[in-house]
Parts: sequence; structure tokens; C-alpha cells
Amino acid sequence: MNGSTVFTFDMSRKSNVIKSDWYQTVRDSAGGFESTFTAREKNRHAIKRRLLSHAFSEKALKNYEPRICNLIDSWIECLGAEAEKDDGCVDLGEWCNYLIFDILGDLGYGQSFELTAKKENRSIVGLVPKATAGWTSLGYHPFTKILRWIIFKTRLGSILGGQSFHDNARFRDFCLQKLEARRQAWTQDTSNEKRSTDMFEYLLNGRDPETGQSYTIGDLACESVLLMVAGSQSTSGALSATFFYLAHHPSALSKSRHEIHNTFPHPSTIHYTHGNPLVTLPYLRACIDESLRLSPPTPGHLPREIVGEGLVIDGCTFPPGTNVGVSPYAIHRTGVFRDPFAFVPERWLDGEHTLGTAFHPFSAGATGCPGRQLAIMELSLTVARLLWKFDLSVVGGTGTGIGDVEYRMRDFFVGEGVGPKLQLVLCPP
Repeated sequence: MNGSTVFTFDMSRKSNVIKSDWYQTVRDSAGGFESTFTAREKNRHAIKRRLLSHAFSEKALKNYEPRICNLIDSWIECLGAEAEKDDGCVDLGEWCNYLIFDILGDLGYGQSFELTAKKENRSIVGLVPKATAGWTSLGYHPFTKILRWIIFKTRLGSILGGQSFHDNARFRDFCLQKLEARRQAWTQDTSNEKRSTDMFEYLLNGRDPETGQSYTIGDLACESVLLMVAGSQSTSGALSATFFYLAHHPSALSKSRHEIHNTFPHPSTIHYTHGNPLVTLPYLRACIDESLRLSPPTPGHLPREIVGEGLVIDGCTFPPGTNVGVSPYAIHRTGVFRDPFAFVPERWLDGEHTLGTAFHPFSAGATGCPGRQLAIMELSLTVARLLWKFDLSVVGGTGTGIGDVEYRMRDFFVGEGVGPKLQLVLCPP
């Protein structure tokens, strides 16, 4: 099934599908606590989703924006210094990871992780794909129920779980430590200005609408891990992919830089706020959307289990108990799009984007990514501010702009990209 309608089976909370048993593996790997991502029962997910959505409201994004801009400016400065050490060559994929992790640290825990400035803090980046790789594959194993019980519920886990088990534990401990430090800082703050603008404010003060009780540290840790996983590798991968495709397509890169320079007199005027041209900059957004189409943040399918009396999808009938899913990576390359394997930003300016049911880089429907607008803000600000100051080219020569050059990714629930290693050239507008 590869038609533009196959995404619609999970668009509504009334559809007779639920999250599959695969999500229980993710939940067990996080200590058994339920997060927004792992909540399989629809009413439970709706409650958690509404609570979490406050951290991504329009008001919240407005508060985050200047902090994101400050971190991007520091990142560009450090990136420029790094480029000077090696004739302008940098692994922009690695540096995109550093930036997005610093943003998550600042917005999520009230303090940047300082990966951009300090090399000793960067080991945390590699833990995300290592942690997700383990539970992603385990969830599809035919004996997943008994295996996850052994690995996550008994002492044998540290022996049989392999390196992925220990990487997952290290990542969870990292998130838990940062969350606990954030809670202590909140408790010890006796000033009158106790309200912060970070996203965990809503969780630290949240109460379960069903019981009236506040979240346990385990619940908060689960949401912490969710936001770190979903907000780090996915966004940094999308950012890396955008730079990759622009560098390999000099014409698109030139058009983007021309549009940015003609719109903004100085990088300090580039903001993602109401009324700022960046929000509606057509060609830049077309390049970002085209990169998301070719390299979606979550390339694989998110499995759903059919319940009730079965389900008809795209003319095919599936009985209850069947697991179904749609891979954004696959659906974005179908005949719904003309020249589907090519990087063609112009398709989004020609009305092709009206085929909305075939373009879902952040999933869709009731269980779609609640942080979509934050990701678009990060992508838009970073690409625009970097391209205002630097030109890009592929190491070893310029991109041809011809053929099906594809950004390499590995699917570990989130896409782990390779590179790109590019040459940055400081140049006037």
C-alpha cells in the first residue's frame, strides 16, 4: 500500500487501532513508567498529551525563541572557529547534534549541556541511537514478551542485554540526574520570580487529571527521556539533512542564501516570531520541507494493532490483531510526488504540497509529534542564521545538483545520520 490515503487509518482517536505491543517494550526499557509516547490506551494518551502540549503552546514557543537564538549564535561562532582549524571543513552532522542537545538542555532543564563549547560533554550524543537501537529491535522480536521480562525485570538483563542495555541505563541515568537537579533548583528558589519558561515547568508542577496526584519522579523521568529522544536525534538529523541537500544542490543553496540576504539586513533580525518574514519565507521553507520529505526524522513505521471488527485500509481488509504501520521514508518516495527520489524544493511552491496526506515527517493525527512547531522553529532559525554568514560546499568539490544523491541514515526509531562533512566559507551577503 503506497497511496496517499494510507496514513488516515490512525488520524482519529475513534479509529479502531491502538498502539501495538512494541510500545510496551519501550515502556519497560524506561523502568515500566508510562509516558505520552508509550501510553497505549487512548484515554490515557489523551490526558498525557494535553498535559504535555502546554510545553509546546504558542506562548511557550514565544518564550523559547530568544533563548534558541542565543544558543544558535554561540554555536555559529564556535563552528566558525572550528572550521578555521581544518581549511573550513567540519562534520556538520556532529555539530548539529551539539546544538540541538544544548537547546534541549536549556529549554528542558534550565541549563545548556554546553556540548558546543566543551568537548568533554559530548559523549551523551552517541547514547541516544545506542539506547534506541536496543529496544527498537527487541520490540519486533517474535519472543519479545519473555525477552523483555528477562532483560528489564530480572538481574539477568545486565548480562544478556549486551552493550545496548548499559547504554540505555546510562542515558536514563543522565536524564534522571538532570531532572533531579532541575527539581532541586526549583525547590530551593525562594525568590518571587519562581516561574521559569522551560518546558519542564509544566511537568514539575503538573498533576494527574485522573487522581489529582503529582507525577512521580519515575513518570517525570519517562517524559524526560521521551523529549530527549524525540527532540534530539530527530531534529539534529533533519537539520543535517537540510545542509546536506543544500550543499549537494548549489542552485538551491544559492537561491536560499539570496532569499535570506534580500530579506534580512543582519542575522540579528532573523527571528521566528509573529510578523517576522522568516515564518513565511517561501524558498527556505520549501528546502526544509523537501529535506524532511527525503529524510524524515522517524523514517520507519510506528506500529498499530487493529482492534474491534477489523479495518479496511486502501481497499485491503485486515483482521483484528494485525499490526500495521506506514513508513514516512517509503510513502514520501511514492508516485504521489513527481520525481520522488530527487531533491526538488520547487515542488512545494507549485502546489504539490496540497497532497498533505502523503507528507508526514512528524507522524500525524492524534498521536502526531507535539513538538513539531518547535522543530520547525529550530530548523528555520539555524539554517537561516548559518546561511546568512556562511556558504557551503561538499568537501572535495561542489555538489553536482544532478542525480539521486541521498543523505545516509540508519533507522533506530529516530534516524541516525552520517555526516555531512562540509566546507564552510565565510563570505559577505
